[in-house]
Amino acid sequence: LPSHTCGNPGRLRNGVQQGSTFSIGDRVRFSCNPGFFLEGHALLTCQASSAHGASWDFPLPVCRADDACGGTLRGQSGVISSPHFPLEYGNNADCTWTILAEPGDTIALVFMDFQLEDGYDVLEVAGTEGSSLWFTGMNLPAPVISSKNWLRLHFTSDGNHRQKGFSAQYQG
Repeated sequence: LPSHTCGNPGRLRNGVQQGSTFSIGDRVRFSCNPGFFLEGHALLTCQASSAHGASWDFPLPVCRADDACGGTLRGQSGVISSPHFPLEYGNNADCTWTILAEPGDTIALVFMDFQLEDGYDVLEVAGTEGSSLWFTGMNLPAPVISSKNWLRLHFTSDGNHRQKGFSAQYQG
């Protein structure tokens, strides 16, 4: 992308995006459909970053059903775990957590336990350098360090075969 644009921040599942220009200084507002509520920031601003780039000031928000797992976590440290951990997580889980640190800080995520159905149940971690990281199976992932002041974890499980799940500690 040219250096003066952030690109489209992405489509919001079960929500609406208002704003269709993505250059430095432009703003995009998000809202959710009825029955869902917004997790994260409703207003994103395209800002100049580094010497020759641009990026959104916050990650894409998420529209969550009132009974869903996940959430926005703030503070220097905490623990994120799959639903019902250390018992088995449920089928058809769809959970999103956003960890927010102070501007300029990064976040370290260290896994303490990790057991997912290999190839079918997945934990996606976004907010690192490059593309998202995808974890599945029984191997404990290496620690993850954010490249920004946020990390987003998206956990999904299919319709059968449940495992213990995962538990991870985060530190700003």
